[in-house]
Amino acid sequence: MPSIVAADFDNPVHAAAIVALLDEYASGPTGGNRPLSPFARNELASQLRARPNIHVLLAVADERAVGLAICIEGFSTFACKPLLNIHDLAVTRDFRGLGIGRMLLEEAEA
Repeated sequence: MPSIVAADFDNPVHAAAIVALLDEYASGPTGGNRPLSPFARNELASQLRARPNIHVLLAVADERAVGLAICIEGFSTFACKPLLNIHDLAVTRDFRGLGIGRMLLEEAEA
């Protein structure tokens, strides 16, 4: 079973995994059938790193990132407390149907 880890944007393996997983998602029907632009591929990790309110979770199985959740921290004025917007949730094709998306959601909720 995969483990869920907070992505380290300074770790080149994590940065590459974020780009690869998001590119796979973007290239599929639920992501619009368009791969990431060269600009996005080159700048994504550094732009995420520059924003302290963005949190990325990676699902890792056998030392390979197989899923991600990109979350943006916001604030609920009605509840007067922080909230977490799950902006992207993706699991690589070979690992779908195994509950990895649920694991990512549960970790984001925690």
